[in-house]
Amino acid sequence: MAGISLNGAYNHFIQDYLSKDVSQADAHRKDELRDVYKSIAKINKNSPLYLLTDDDTSRNDAIEIKEKARRLQGSIKNLSDHEDKSSLNHSSAFTTDEDKVDASYIGKTPEQDIGNIGFDIEVSQLAQSQVNRGVFLPKDASGLPADNYAFDVRIEGQEYEFQYSIYSNDKNIDVQHKLETLINKAGIGLTASVIEDGSRSALEISSTHTGLKSGEISQFEIFESTSGLTTGSVEYLGLDQVAAPAANAHFTLNGEERVSIANHFTVGGKFDMHIKSVTDGEPIHVGVKKDNEALMNHVTSLINNYNSFVEDASGITDKKFKSAKLRSEIVGIAQAHLSKAADIGIELEPGGTLKIDEELLRQAVSGSSASESLQPVNNFADSLITKTKEISVDPMKYVDRPVVNYKNPDSRDYSSPYITSEYSGMMFNNYC
Repeated sequence: MAGISLNGAYNHFIQDYLSKDVSQADAHRKDELRDVYKSIAKINKNSPLYLLTDDDTSRNDAIEIKEKARRLQGSIKNLSDHEDKSSLNHSSAFTTDEDKVDASYIGKTPEQDIGNIGFDIEVSQLAQSQVNRGVFLPKDASGLPADNYAFDVRIEGQEYEFQYSIYSNDKNIDVQHKLETLINKAGIGLTASVIEDGSRSALEISSTHTGLKSGEISQFEIFESTSGLTTGSVEYLGLDQVAAPAANAHFTLNGEERVSIANHFTVGGKFDMHIKSVTDGEPIHVGVKKDNEALMNHVTSLINNYNSFVEDASGITDKKFKSAKLRSEIVGIAQAHLSKAADIGIELEPGGTLKIDEELLRQAVSGSSASESLQPVNNFADSLITKTKEISVDPMKYVDRPVVNYKNPDSRDYSSPYITSEYSGMMFNNYC
C-alpha cells in the first residue's frame, strides 16, 4: 500500500505541477547546478526555523509562482546569445544579392564583428547530386516477362539489394511506379520519381546529397544482382544511365579558390552560407550589420514577459501568500532601471507594468548610440534573471510562515544534508 501511495503522489505531481515546456533555463551545466545547490545550502544555513501550516493552497501558489519565475527566466535567456545574461547585441549577416547567396550570422562577438568583418564571394559552380534517368518506354506496353527480379545499389560504400515481382498484367509504368515506391521507402539516400513524356515514361533516381568526396567518381551505382533472381531489369529500364553526374561547388572567397561538396557551408565560424546560383563573375559582398528588427522584437518580448509576470503575481488572492511582497520586489526592479526610460519609449505605469511607445523605441533602436541608450533595458533584464533565480530556489519565502526560533548567532552554522530546502519536499505534499 505504501508503494501505491507513493506512486500516486508522484503521478499527482507530474500531472499537475511539472512544467510542460522546456526552455534554455532548464539546460543546466554542472557549474549551474552547483551554484543552485550552493544557493539552497546558504539559505538553509542562515535561515531560522519556520512553522509551515498544513495548507495546500499556499503550497500550490508557491509551486505556481516558482514555475512562472522559471518560465520568465527562460524567456529572457531565449532572447539572448549569451548563456548567463541578456544581450541587446542583435546582429545579422547580409549579402548584396540574396537571390544568389544567402548568409546567416553565427558568431559570438557581434559587437566586435558589426561592420568589421566580411568578404567577397564569387560562385562559378553549384554542388549537384547525381541523377540517373532511365529509358523512356511506352507506358502501356510490357517488355519484361512476369518473374521475381533483383538489382543492387552501391552507395557510400554499402551495397543494397532490391527485390520485386513483375506480374503478367503489369505495364511498364506499373513497374516504374513499383520501383519508385521501393526506392523511396528504403531510406538509403536515394529518391526516385516517374517522369512522363506523353505516352512514354521513365524512372529517375537521384541522390539526396550533393558533391563528391575525395577519391569518389560517383555517388551511387546500380547494377544487376548476382543473388540468383531474374536479371535484365537494369538494362531494360535504364537504371544505370547517368544523366547528370555529381559535382562539387566551386567558389572564391576574396579571390581564394574554395571547393565544397554542398551548397550549404560555414565560413570562419562566423557565417552560415547558402549559395543558390552562380554569380557570373560579379562578386557578392557578405558582412555583418545590426539587426534593428530583431532588437525591437527582443525589447518588446522582454516587456511583455515582465508585464505578464506582474499581472500573475497580482492575481494571487490567497491571504497566506505574500503576493504584495513578490509584486513589490519585481516592480522595484523596473523602477530601479526603467523609471527614466520614457525617452526611449518605455514608461512605467502606476500599476507596475510597462508601456511601450513603439515609435520612440524604434528611434532608440536604430540610432547610432543604441547600445548606450538601451543599456538600462539590458541591466533590467539581467536583474530579472537574478531575481527569478532567487524565486526558483526559495519560493516559500512568499508564504506566511511564523518563525519558531532563530539560529544561535554564537554557534557555528551548518547546512542540513537532509533538508535541501522547504520547496524540495513540496512535491510530496501530505504524503510524507
